[in-house]
Amino acid sequence: MSYAQLEDLINKWSIELEDQERHFHEQATKVNDWDRMLIKNGEMITSQHKEMEKLKLDQRRLNQELDFILSQQNELEDLLSPLETSMKEQSSRTTNQNADVEREKTYKLAENIDAQLKKMSQDLKEIIEHLNTSYGPTDTSDPLHQICKILNAHLDSLQWIDQNTVLLQRRVDDVSKL
Repeated sequence: MSYAQLEDLINKWSIELEDQERHFHEQATKVNDWDRMLIKNGEMITSQHKEMEKLKLDQRRLNQELDFILSQQNELEDLLSPLETSMKEQSSRTTNQNADVEREKTYKLAENIDAQLKKMSQDLKEIIEHLNTSYGPTDTSDPLHQICKILNAHLDSLQWIDQNTVLLQRRVDDVSKL
């Protein structure tokens, strides 16, 4: 092998080495870009997971408050049912002092429960407004949007409970006037 052939061979290898080096740098740049994108997406997934856990906790609290409201309403109905029966019986008789005391107790209880229901309703409204403002409009298939719809349905239920509480309050007032 001559010196010229050796030099040609070295030049050829140098060119191939430069091509391989350029190709390596291009591939390394692409891998780095993909790596940054994966890290960024991983952080976004972690953030979304934390937000979802917060929503789950809020949902559990909301369910507990709704259960409490339901138990309070059932308790009120249980207390008022015998009282209404008693009031019907006593309306035919002369009103005595014990009936007035019972009516007053029931009236106070109804006012107390009504105040508690209104407070809980306000708390739930604030939670729902906070959630609605925190997450804004989203795609209807998005789980956050679906949770907001559920919370809005709960709010509607609480408003219905509040309306019925007002009607019940009026009935108690009517009974106390008798």
